[in-house]
Amino acid sequence: MVHQNISVNCDKGNRWKAKKRKSIYNSAVCIVLCIIITVAVFGGGNLLGVSKGSPFTGKESMINNGEFSQMDGGESGTVSSILDADNSISVDISAQNAIVMGAATNTVLYQKNGTHRIAPASTAKMITALTVLDYFSPNDELTVGAEIRMIHGDSSRAWLTKGDTLTVRQLLIALMLPSGNDAAYTLAVNTGKKIAGDNGLTNKQSIHVFMDKVNEKSQMLGAENSNFVVPDGYDVDGQYTTAYDLALIAKACLDNPIISQIVASYTSSESWANGRVVTYNNTNELLNPSSQWYRPEVIGLKTGNSSLAGACLVSAAVINGETYICVVMGSTEDARFQDSIDIYDEIKAQQKYN
Repeated sequence: MVHQNISVNCDKGNRWKAKKRKSIYNSAVCIVLCIIITVAVFGGGNLLGVSKGSPFTGKESMINNGEFSQMDGGESGTVSSILDADNSISVDISAQNAIVMGAATNTVLYQKNGTHRIAPASTAKMITALTVLDYFSPNDELTVGAEIRMIHGDSSRAWLTKGDTLTVRQLLIALMLPSGNDAAYTLAVNTGKKIAGDNGLTNKQSIHVFMDKVNEKSQMLGAENSNFVVPDGYDVDGQYTTAYDLALIAKACLDNPIISQIVASYTSSESWANGRVVTYNNTNELLNPSSQWYRPEVIGLKTGNSSLAGACLVSAAVINGETYICVVMGSTEDARFQDSIDIYDEIKAQQKYN
């Protein structure tokens, strides 16, 4: 009986030791796993932190990194650092995004979400016009082709027809005054073929060639938070800009004698090479002498309207000899004009009392 009790006690002791060893092993495994998880979490967090601060490198990325190069002086900085200062004018507007800039110095007087990425709508036609004139002279003639069928059914149009022959300047009028998406595609396809030196390119291939140059142009102008995908600005995936970038593009348009003359006109009548006589009115009501929103100091530039962008207006005005660029995006059909007027009136009032 004594021997049996000793055996039982030994078995119990061995089982207790085995259980203890297993417990120690499990504890060690847990500690190791905790260390691995901790390293992964903090390491991944740091990696994400680096990613958020990295420069934009891909067309698909929608992260707003806020990086830019100033046009004047060739200095580098960030848009946020320029816009950190308090607004020098105070105004209450309904637009979701806005910026007001002195054209001579790029000085920002007012901004509201000015560096947020937004859809451009037809304001994209400004950079389309600038890019076209890098490759064509205003008096070069182009013939409208099947590319006008590439526009969407609800597009704004200049009502071009296949076979029409126009000068580049006349196509730019059709692009900028009535905001013709058909004119945008005719200009883009013909310019793309000229850039490539290949008239055999398909219309889609020509558009890709052209849009590559459009984005090179916008980057050169300092519009580094923009990516344009189609020449008419119609809502598509991966296309975006900012109010700040549009102000820089608008400044380049004002500096171009052909574009600045076109966008300052309310109405234009032209006789095309094939005999068509066409009259266009500008969609910018600030230029319409019969409009309640007419302001004689306004000298352009471009309207826009789309589901993603809302109603937009990029305008410019000369007040006491100084040119100001005003961008309002994400507004309504009428409010975009009133917002712009309120901003210009505030500039006048500030100059009066300073």
